[in-house]
Amino acid sequence: MRLINVTTLQIDEYFGTGIPEYAILSHTWDATEATLQQWSKRTTRLRKFKVPGYAKVYGACKLARQDGHRYLWIDTVCIDKSSSAELSEAINSMFAWYENAKVCYVYLSDVKVPSKDDNIDVLSLFRRSRWWTRGWTLQELLAPTNILFYTREWVQMGTKYALAMLIQEITGIGEGYLRGTRRISLCSIAQRMSWASKRVTTRDEDLAYSLLGIFGINMPLLYGEGSQNSFRRLQEEVIKTSIDQSIFAFETGSSDNTLLAHHPRDFAAQGSVRPSFARKLTPPFTLSNAGLSLTVPLIQTMSPYWVLAVLNCVELHWDQEDVSARSVICLPLLGRDKKYMRARAPVTLISLGADLAGGPKPTIRPKLIDNSVEDVWVGREDADTDTVTTDSTSSIERTTPLEIQDLTTREDTEILVSYFSRIYTLWGNEMDEAMKGFAVSEMMLDSTTETPEQGFMITFPRGLGEYRYRYSYPHTDLYPNISFFIPSAVAPPMHYDHNCNGNNREDSADPDGHHQSQHPRHGEVKRGLLVFAALRGANYKYVGIYLAVDSATRNWTCRILDLGASFSGMRSDLQEMTGLGDGLILGKSEEWLHYDQQGDVIVAARTRFKTVKGKPCKEAIVVELVFDVEELLEERNSE
Repeated sequence: MRLINVTTLQIDEYFGTGIPEYAILSHTWDATEATLQQWSKRTTRLRKFKVPGYAKVYGACKLARQDGHRYLWIDTVCIDKSSSAELSEAINSMFAWYENAKVCYVYLSDVKVPSKDDNIDVLSLFRRSRWWTRGWTLQELLAPTNILFYTREWVQMGTKYALAMLIQEITGIGEGYLRGTRRISLCSIAQRMSWASKRVTTRDEDLAYSLLGIFGINMPLLYGEGSQNSFRRLQEEVIKTSIDQSIFAFETGSSDNTLLAHHPRDFAAQGSVRPSFARKLTPPFTLSNAGLSLTVPLIQTMSPYWVLAVLNCVELHWDQEDVSARSVICLPLLGRDKKYMRARAPVTLISLGADLAGGPKPTIRPKLIDNSVEDVWVGREDADTDTVTTDSTSSIERTTPLEIQDLTTREDTEILVSYFSRIYTLWGNEMDEAMKGFAVSEMMLDSTTETPEQGFMITFPRGLGEYRYRYSYPHTDLYPNISFFIPSAVAPPMHYDHNCNGNNREDSADPDGHHQSQHPRHGEVKRGLLVFAALRGANYKYVGIYLAVDSATRNWTCRILDLGASFSGMRSDLQEMTGLGDGLILGKSEEWLHYDQQGDVIVAARTRFKTVKGKPCKEAIVVELVFDVEELLEERNSE
């Protein structure tokens, strides 16, 4: 390790345990930087002492000398960049060098001390500094414990500890990681990747190389391999040392649905992803020329060609200082027989927090982990936070500690996640409908029909067990190949009886002759029914799942209906049961539940997200159906 003697300005070299205490400089490069060879010549550094690149070194040495430090490290003059071997060693060691420094001086060359006549806020300049956008400065921010920020006039602005809240706003890095109260090594891979998502480097490969220390790995440098290859190698090295599956929780928009991301920006929206810290060991996963061998719980859908793989990480939603909700992250996979390929961006399935002891409190619904998500929250925006809490009238706040938050199975399945060319070769013709990424064939919509606003994505977090799908009403609203139910049947129009004060309501017959309660309604309600059956002895046990959406409020509900032993599946029966569901919710805003349980069956619809390209509907509501509540409770009680 080369160090500048701040008294003589000469460069000395040290090894191993003989390295003395030193200060270190973090800065952004310009065209006038000095090199090791130039600085080593006394006449050159004296002749160019006013050149910005040289003046910066002089200023850092003076500051270190004033602070009582004998040595200083600066990347421009302490690395022989003409030696590829030395450059590789330095880059692999750089995080440790910054971490071991007694103090790190951050020199912000584009932040000046404003004069009395300048109408400039120095903190605004601080926020806009180029230093926050460079790839190498991320590790230079995270590694040192003691950081001092300076303007270009070498006027101190503050310490990393004191400015932690402001730096958090600029970078998205949590205050605890900046102040050292939380260990960076405990962050998820996805979260650390998100910190680098908006940073740039002069050489493409350096965007990956600058992250080596942040992930605690080493690898050879191959300049010329390109940014995608270097970033792929980085991820491969991370997989060798980590069991954190959040490395797969990236957006596939720019990654061609491959196994690994192409760029840190694919993780831009994953800043709230954390390790799940589940009470079980995560089985090892490996990457080979065949693909990714992964052992995870699988959530089934109605389609035989796509499933959701549950990763060992969660998304946290914050209400000021507290976690108000926690969501499981799943990957949609296309294929069958335990051989799959990546589909679309990760979907957050479980919407409510696991820690609701002490009674109901405001909760936050999760979202698709995707920058395109809008209008996810139902509730009011808090002026003081970036989160949204629900209004007291919203049905989602009716959650209680009795509601089972996580419905996913704990049973693992060993699968192979491979590439498009391999999986499509096996089942391409059969998979085409599901391959369109939830898109309904144009033949299903006539030329005058607009894409529906909302629909339900049907999932089975614990499988179907002995139950099987039997009927839907309307029948044409179910698309089993993509596991979507998009209600088109409109509930009959009704009016409010002012003389009854909302308690006794007149009746109105729907087109099928069924009488419904009269009620005020803000929008058009579209609803439908799914029927599942299990053979019990010589008879079938039928379970009806009533689903409805309100076009004006964009609220939705899910209810379980007792279909009775006499249910025949005839159209008249389906219409009658749908009418029964109407009677439960129409005109009763408090009954628009997102969770219902009857006996051994649970239906939950607590998550919505924007679909890719707005098909088969613009917004999907995830419906989770569980048919083995008793086994589910036993499983959770044993944890």
